[in-house]
Amino acid sequence: MDKIELRRGRIINIVYLAMILGLGYLFVKYCFWMFFPFLLAFLLAVIVQKPANFLVRKTKIKKGITSTILILLLFLIAGGIISLLGMKLVDVIKGTIDFITAKLTDLPSLIDDIKYWVINTASILPDKIEAKFVTSAGSWFDAIRDKSVTEIAAIIADSASGDEGFSLSSITTPLSGLWSTAKRIPSVFVAIIICILSSCFMAADYDWIANFIKNQLSPEHKRKLSISKRVVFQSLGKLFRSYALIICITGTEIFIGLNILSLIGLYNGGNIIVISVIVALLDILPVLGTGTFMIPWAIYSLITGKIGLAIGLFIVYAIIYVVRQVIEPKIVGGTVGLPPFITLMGMYVGSQLFGFIGIFLVPIMIIIVKLLNDEGVIHLWKPAGEVEESPDTPKRGLLKKLLKK
Repeated sequence: MDKIELRRGRIINIVYLAMILGLGYLFVKYCFWMFFPFLLAFLLAVIVQKPANFLVRKTKIKKGITSTILILLLFLIAGGIISLLGMKLVDVIKGTIDFITAKLTDLPSLIDDIKYWVINTASILPDKIEAKFVTSAGSWFDAIRDKSVTEIAAIIADSASGDEGFSLSSITTPLSGLWSTAKRIPSVFVAIIICILSSCFMAADYDWIANFIKNQLSPEHKRKLSISKRVVFQSLGKLFRSYALIICITGTEIFIGLNILSLIGLYNGGNIIVISVIVALLDILPVLGTGTFMIPWAIYSLITGKIGLAIGLFIVYAIIYVVRQVIEPKIVGGTVGLPPFITLMGMYVGSQLFGFIGIFLVPIMIIIVKLLNDEGVIHLWKPAGEVEESPDTPKRGLLKKLLKK
């Protein structure tokens, strides 16, 4: 009888968890952006509570006024930073588009560069294998180069085949995409205004909102809610501050590295500050990090014959990676302790379910669930505990003695 009740309890828990996951999926999939301004407003209202209470005690000004001033200051600072980064980012994007356009117009030369790099790399192979590889690879790259020239000529011919010298169909897709984006701009401004107003109202009436929510709960659920709020905000706050510091350190390393490469003549491009900020911000991506930009850049430089720049970029990335591995445990500590494959799986599943926002949303939700499980608010799994060493594994003291001998 006890086993039947235990199984029934497990089935009920599984069904309950499945319902919560299903409702969460439907909310994020279809309602997240609808409620996002209000969720962000509530988060900002929670953030400004401690500074607002401090100012109320020191200045005796009403909390509604101080909270509104703090919210407006937050939006002004965020707007200024986004505007500055946006202007710099537009310049970088324009330069990148011009660079890609120039490379596409000279695509045969780029293919020849790749061909010669592959052939030169094949020199490490045995002579017979190298000869066969060079012959087959050379003919393959030549075929691709000839095909690319033919296709580029066909595209130009098609674009000029209209009655008035060009075909409007070639610009229909870009214009339609631009128009669909432009139509969303008013709704974005409306959402920003609603978020600002909601933040001010929620910050001013936060005490009333908190008391209203608590009065709807039982004492046990009220206790769990308080613990959850403390755990989530303290842990995630520490986590975000720690990674903000790591991002600053990474940006400084990239800035110094690119300046050194520029001084010794390996890097001739500009916008070092902008590149450093953008690449450092890529550190936000869990697991992947700055390698999503630095490694392809180094490989492209290697293929195009800029071997010195490629080696320099690889060295800069290696230094960034090693420094991060050293400082991350000391700065972040054991705040989360998620295995990297769990974070990577969360990113992939999140991107498949919810698109780009899922890359960040799902790993954050996994972190929150783990923190609550560690604090005993929820009970989804048991902790892994310490990994026991195998009896065949020599002890550390014995291993040291053996090494000394």
